[in-house]
Amino acid sequence: MSVEKLRNTPPLVVCITNDVVKDITANGMIALGASPIMSGEKSEAESLMKAAGGLLVNIGTADMKKKDLMHEMIKAANNYNVPVVIDPVGYAASEFRKNLVDELIQSHDIALIKGNAGEIFALAGGTGSSRGVDSTEKTETSEIGEMCFNKLNIPVLVTGETDSFVSGEGTVTMRNGHKMLENITGSGCLLGAVVSAFIAVEDTLQQAVINAVSYFNLCAESAVAELKAPAPGSFRTTLIDHLYLNDDTIFNGQKVFSDAE
Repeated sequence: MSVEKLRNTPPLVVCITNDVVKDITANGMIALGASPIMSGEKSEAESLMKAAGGLLVNIGTADMKKKDLMHEMIKAANNYNVPVVIDPVGYAASEFRKNLVDELIQSHDIALIKGNAGEIFALAGGTGSSRGVDSTEKTETSEIGEMCFNKLNIPVLVTGETDSFVSGEGTVTMRNGHKMLENITGSGCLLGAVVSAFIAVEDTLQQAVINAVSYFNLCAESAVAELKAPAPGSFRTTLIDHLYLNDDTIFNGQKVFSDAE
């Protein structure tokens, strides 16, 4: 039982994330049952990774100082076998972002790359797929994920109208969620943290990603269903509530499809 297991043994997830989303990330993770810690100091990397179950590196508001922080945290995470999730926010928006993500991937062991269709398409070598941090890519997420995995040989989660996870075990597509997620800042960044928490407690990466994405998106669906007039402000609050209120029974509504089917 995924959520029950997570709540019984709350993983410490170190979040090197962007300044815009720290609040929703921390509150969403606590509601889920995980234990987030935000860090901006590279000298504490060793101490944190001794206790951590996961590391999220989100480049949304990265700068040169944070670049050094990210390298130190990932290096320590690798030393202690802590799984690292990279969220290449706005990868195609600037050379700095591209170079930073490429350098992190080439220098360290990464458990999972998680990004929207435009970001992952660009990471896979495609062009013309995003505007700033927003995706404008229309190619199927499964196809984009396969392009990226074939190039980097790193498991990848591509988010969009459908979400696809591609690894050496094949491709899995998840079809839960709601368009209201597109109307609040930080929903995708929070999902990256949720995925990191599930990876810390699940037996396999594939099962962790499937359950994390499904739980998050099913909570979004149930949050919208509760609201008489869904709007961004009320949805944001209600999404956090539903990350707290729901449990493993919500997986009855899971829509998951593998390429083996």
